[in-house]
Amino acid sequence: MKSSFKYMTAGMACFLIMCVPVYACTVFTLTNSNRVLFCNNEDWKDSNVRIWFVPARQSSSKDNKTYGCAYVGFSNQWGQGGLNTKGLSYDWVAGFKGKWEYDSRFKKVNGNPSERMLESSANVEEAINFFKNYWEPGFSYAKILVADRTGKSAIIGAGDGILDIKLSKKSHGFGYGIKKIQKSLNASPEPALTNASMMLQKAIQKGKYATRYSNVFDLTTGSIFIFRFPDQSDPVKLNLAEELGKGSHYYNIAAIEEEVNQEPKPVNRFKEWIKNLY
Repeated sequence: MKSSFKYMTAGMACFLIMCVPVYACTVFTLTNSNRVLFCNNEDWKDSNVRIWFVPARQSSSKDNKTYGCAYVGFSNQWGQGGLNTKGLSYDWVAGFKGKWEYDSRFKKVNGNPSERMLESSANVEEAINFFKNYWEPGFSYAKILVADRTGKSAIIGAGDGILDIKLSKKSHGFGYGIKKIQKSLNASPEPALTNASMMLQKAIQKGKYATRYSNVFDLTTGSIFIFRFPDQSDPVKLNLAEELGKGSHYYNIAAIEEEVNQEPKPVNRFKEWIKNLY
């Protein structure tokens, strides 16, 4: 990739090469005709976790306009998951092995390919098209769930050298804790925050690779809910549009209740990359 390899290897967390799914996170959607919730438990050994915001930007080329995004992940600010202003969201689950090798048909991007996907895609179809055209090495050991505000979603992974894409318009998910909540998902629960919270708590992992934070993205309204079970079971609620209005900034999730009322901390890591993304 054009970006420094050390950032890629340091930034994977749940998105690292793993031989067994015991380390993996849990992601799922809850959807009906009125609302779509995208839900995630982030499981890993690093407890230094953040949420950060990157507003839309316009380069000299009209085609390079981006969407404003929120990302969740660790202190290196390599987005494990995210939400954009079009109501598109993603997150990864590691622990899958598939044949996936680079070939010249793929274009390369600066930085995190998933972030480049989110800032340039408005819906699931565009996200799929992005991954068909741009190299994403993570498919050799992980799968991604993408969903949009229409309720459409897709689990994308590698299958014998090509992308394996499973589309759905129902509530569904995968990952570490999915067996614990599959019965609830099969019942097509209402996409209510109480249901999302209950299911996330059931899917929590403990131990060395414990769940470090849980997030719920409302793809319909742009609301963001951050949980830290069991320390903080009542979510901190943020609004994507309001946060983007503050410019690029981040919050440490462990202290988010205090930091949301303080001067925003600037996001500087991609300052130079942002100038030359494409």
